[in-house]
Amino acid sequence: MRLPPIVPTRSSLAVFFALLLLATAAGGARGQEPPPAPPRAWLPLIHAPVPPPILLAAAHIDSAVSHEPDEALLLWNVGDVAQPLAGWSLTSGTRRTTFPITSTLTLKPGERLWCAAQAAAFAASFGAPAACEWAADSDPHAVDLHGAFGLVNGGGSVLLRNAHGALVDALLYGSATQPIDGWQGAPAQPYTRGLVGANGQVWQRKLDPAHDLPLDSDRAADWQGDLADLTLGRRVRYAGWLGWSDADLLRPVRGEATASVTVAVGPEGLFRPLQAAFAAAQATIDLNIYTFEHPQLAETVAAAARRGVRVRVLLDGSPAGGISDLERWCAAVMAAAGVDVRFMAVIDAAPNGYRKRYRFNHAKYAVIDGQRAFVGTDNFNWDSVPLPAAAAVGGRRGVYLFTDAAPVVGVLQRVFAADWGEGRFLDVRPFDPADPKFGVPPADFVLPEPPIYTVTAAPFAAPVSAAGAAQFVVGTAPENVLREDDGLHALIGRAGAGDELLVMQLYENRNWGESTSNPVADPNLRLEALLAAARRGAVVRILLDSYFDEPEELRSNRATVDYVAAVAAAESLDLAARRANPTLGGIHAKVLLARVGGETWSAVGSLNGGEVSYKLNRELLLLVDLPPIHARLREVFFHDWAMSDE
Repeated sequence: MRLPPIVPTRSSLAVFFALLLLATAAGGARGQEPPPAPPRAWLPLIHAPVPPPILLAAAHIDSAVSHEPDEALLLWNVGDVAQPLAGWSLTSGTRRTTFPITSTLTLKPGERLWCAAQAAAFAASFGAPAACEWAADSDPHAVDLHGAFGLVNGGGSVLLRNAHGALVDALLYGSATQPIDGWQGAPAQPYTRGLVGANGQVWQRKLDPAHDLPLDSDRAADWQGDLADLTLGRRVRYAGWLGWSDADLLRPVRGEATASVTVAVGPEGLFRPLQAAFAAAQATIDLNIYTFEHPQLAETVAAAARRGVRVRVLLDGSPAGGISDLERWCAAVMAAAGVDVRFMAVIDAAPNGYRKRYRFNHAKYAVIDGQRAFVGTDNFNWDSVPLPAAAAVGGRRGVYLFTDAAPVVGVLQRVFAADWGEGRFLDVRPFDPADPKFGVPPADFVLPEPPIYTVTAAPFAAPVSAAGAAQFVVGTAPENVLREDDGLHALIGRAGAGDELLVMQLYENRNWGESTSNPVADPNLRLEALLAAARRGAVVRILLDSYFDEPEELRSNRATVDYVAAVAAAESLDLAARRANPTLGGIHAKVLLARVGGETWSAVGSLNGGEVSYKLNRELLLLVDLPPIHARLREVFFHDWAMSDE
C-alpha cells in the first residue's frame, strides 16, 4: 500500500504554537524582537498513523450457494505487531460495514481471520468458523459488524480502512472500471479456462514461495488468476480446501524414516498385498478410494469390521460414468458388516447450489492401525486387481506402494480427517440402503463374471520390498502439487545431463486450458517441465496408454506423442514418447521414476497429467528414494516400453 502524506497532527501543532508563544513572551520581557520562526524541517511533525500490514488475502465473492450467505473476506496480518480491529471498516461501492468500537477482536502477527455474510453458512461451506459476520447474527461466537454490506459478483471493489479512516488495503476485481485509491492498473480476474468457472471460486493472493506470505504490489498480478504468471498464477481455490499454512499442506510434506516399503505391480500382483493389508488390521482402517467395485476386497474389509476393526470408507459420489450397481453391492456388503461407508456428494439438506469440495475425490490410499499405509494408482475393480489364477493374468497396468513410514502415515491421517470432515461439511453423505443412488443395487442385481484379459506372461506378480533409511515426500492436489520449488516438479527441475526421467501415465495432455488451445498459450506444466529437463540434457521417456486413448481427440495421447516427437526432432533431444497396452486392459498407472544426481526416486499416486487433476481434484502422490523400489519399477517401465504399439 502507498503510505499517507506526512502531515502535522493536532498535537504537533499545539506544541509548535506553545513554543512560539513562550518565545514571544520571553523576547518581549527583554525588550527584544521575537526570534524568527524555526525552519519547517525543525518542527516536531508527527506522522499520521501508518496503515498496519493487514491484507485482504482472499475473497469469496460469487458463491455458488443461493443468496450467497457464505460470501466472505480473509484478513491476514503479515506484520509483526498485533492489531485490534475495533473501529475498522470494509467498503464495497456505497456499502460499508464496521467492526464495533467495543470489539476485542485482534489479529496477532501471522494470524488470519474470515469475515462472512453469515458465519453459520460460511462454516457449512468452509468447514471452519468465521470470526465476524456482516449480514446476520447467525453465530453467537462471531462478532457482528455494523452496517449494510455485500460483494458484487460481476465486478467491484473492496476497501479496508483502519479505525482512523486510513486506507489499509484494496481489491479491484472483475468488470470494475472505476479506479480506486490503493490500486494500480486493471482489476484482478479469476482463472476460468478449461473446465474452471468463476462461480464458487475463492479469489486468493499468490504466496511468495520464499516465505509463503501474500504478495502485495496493489496490482492484479498479486492474485492467483493472473494469466501471465505460469508459476504462481492460473490457480483456483474453492471453499473447504486446505492449503493456507504448513499445517494445511501448503507444501508437500517431507520426512525421513527408517522404514519398509513394498511395491506391488498390477494387474498380476495387486490382489494378495491389498487383501493381506486389510486382513492384518487390528484396530482401524481409513480408506479413500475413487471407486470400489471389487466383491472379494469388499468381503475382506467387511470381515475386518466384523472382528471389531473400526472401518471408514470414503468414495466419490459422482465418478465418471456414475455409481455402478456393483459398487453399490460392495458398499452394501461393507455397511451391513458395520463399515462406515460414505460418499463425497452433496447431502439432501444442503442449500441450493452447494457443491462438493472437489470435482473428483480421485485419491487411492489407506491408513491401517495408524501405523501402516498404502498409496496407489488404481481403483478397486477386477480390471485393475484381478483374482489370482493358474494362468497369466492381464488387465490394467497399475502400482501400489505399502509402507510403515511414520511421516507418510501421519500426513495421510491428516488428509483423511480433513476430507472425512466428521460433520463439518455438507458433501459427505452416509450409505443409505433406501437411497436410489447411494443405496443398495436393484433386487434383481446379480454379480457379473470377472473380465478375462488373456496374456502370455505376467512377470511382476511377486511384490518387491526394501527397508532402511529413506526419504519420503507426500504431495497433495489441489493444495501443493503445482509448486515448482518442492515435491514432484522440483525433482523434475533438478534433472539435467546424466540424469533420467521415466513417466508411465494413463494420459498426459498436450496442453491445458481449452481443448482447442495449444502448448504455448496453455501449457501442461508437468509436460513442459519434462521437456525442459530434456533440454538440460536429461534422458526423458514418456509411456502413455493406448487402450483408452481416442487418437482423434485434440488432447489425446496420440497428440501428445506427436508433439513430443516434434520437439525432440527439432531440438535433437534425448526425448521420446510412446503409447502402449502391455497388459491388454490399458495403462492406468501414474508413475514417475527419476534418477537425479545419483538419487533414485519413485513417485506413485493418483495424479494424472490433466489440469483437472492438478487444480480441482483430491489427488495424492507418494515419492520415496529407495533404490530397490526404483529398480523394480524401472524394470516394469522398460518391459512395457518394449511392448509399445508405436
